[in-house]
Amino acid sequence: MSPDLPAPSTLPPLTVVGAGKLGSAVAEAWQRQGGTVCTGVHSDQPWEPTDLVFEATAPEAAFDHVLRCVEAGVPVVTGTTGWLHRLGELEEPLSRLHGTVFWSTNFSPGVHALNVIALRAAEVMSQLDGYTAHIREVHHVNKKDSPSGTALTLKQFTQNGGWNLPLDIDSVREGEVVGLHALAWDSAHDSVVLQHEAKSRLGFAEGAVWALRWTWERHRRREFGLYTMTDLFQQ
Repeated sequence: MSPDLPAPSTLPPLTVVGAGKLGSAVAEAWQRQGGTVCTGVHSDQPWEPTDLVFEATAPEAAFDHVLRCVEAGVPVVTGTTGWLHRLGELEEPLSRLHGTVFWSTNFSPGVHALNVIALRAAEVMSQLDGYTAHIREVHHVNKKDSPSGTALTLKQFTQNGGWNLPLDIDSVREGEVVGLHALAWDSAHDSVVLQHEAKSRLGFAEGAVWALRWTWERHRRREFGLYTMTDLFQQ
């Protein structure tokens, strides 16, 4: 963890908007690391942005929640997926109001590592003949978006690495699977597979706490803007 992160004891109380699996796990992880949670609310309950916000609700609500924080001058970290096509709409209010927003489709450091490895692997695989590629993602039956935001991010990293051929995503919803993402290249002779499997939500939650502390520090230093996991790992 970056040494310039503030200690949890120096951080403001956290408001958690969204009482689902991710929001609840982040609230617990925040408290385990010494922080306090001032408010935990369902997305349809009244709430006010105070000091620092973690947002994990639904695609149709996320943009308004994030914008509300920007307008209130409160830094916000969001883990909601399915609304990121609207990120561009935040640029003007972020610049005008000096806001700080951190977004991610997945807060797991291991998933970020998978994305970076996929970027490099695609550079190599795109030079080889005879391979096709696909992504498979598996989640619990209650996950709302399909394909997952994590799978879409993995696809984007792969394409950014130079893979220009088709890259389909196969989405499976079963049981209580926390999350599995696999990127595979197949040929008549062999397969190359990169895979991340989450064993619990603890990795997501602790990664989100890291993002929250990092975002608070950026905001405190007046380094306003729109950030994501790539920025976090460059520090």
